Amino acid sequence: MNEPKNPWVQTGEILSIGLLILISTFVGMGIGYWLDKKLGTGPWLIFIFTLLGLAAGLYETICILIRATRD
Repeated sequence: MNEPKNPWVQTGEILSIGLLILISTFVGMGIGYWLDKKLGTGPWLIFIFTLLGLAAGLYETICILIRATRD
């Protein structure tokens, strides 16, 4: 049987969502910037990888919220 989580742990997970989205977006942007410099493709890979980072952050946010509301 699952024990309920500590409310402080749940609060910490929910409060970390903003930071999670921000960091994943900037990591995607950094990878895109690095690849653009390496391959000389202009701003296209920055744009694509920024969107991928944002999507990854939003996906993880949804997973955190589902876990928090399920427990």
